[in-house]
Amino acid sequence: MIFEIQGIRYAFDLAHVAEVADPLHSWPIPLAPACFTGAMHIHGAIIAAMDLAFFLGQPHCREPEKMIVLQQSVASLAFLVDKVIRIIRESDVKIIDSSVSRFSSFMLLLPEGEAMLFDVDKIVKAAENMVN
Repeated sequence: MIFEIQGIRYAFDLAHVAEVADPLHSWPIPLAPACFTGAMHIHGAIIAAMDLAFFLGQPHCREPEKMIVLQQSVASLAFLVDKVIRIIRESDVKIIDSSVSRFSSFMLLLPEGEAMLFDVDKIVKAAENMVN
């Protein structure tokens, strides 16, 4: 899944994604790091919302267009992003090794440019370490 934050393309493996939706109303999480924008009720579960841009050290995502909700088996977490661009098949991209970010080991070469493929498990682990 290709999405955008601050004009830069990123990607998640679709196997980790439960759904993409418009951002929902959230309630503050006391004493949580600033990248956590609140908690939401989605399909009977309480999910933490994270401003992925701010988590990555970029300015806050002021008007997130979409949220990417992870599979419950991965984490009770949704990422607020500027926009979701599309879903792309693995056969339509070239995957190259990259160590640009501690949250990614690969770049995707797309017809329209590059997208950093995030390792969802690394992001979730870093988020857990922030709150523990």
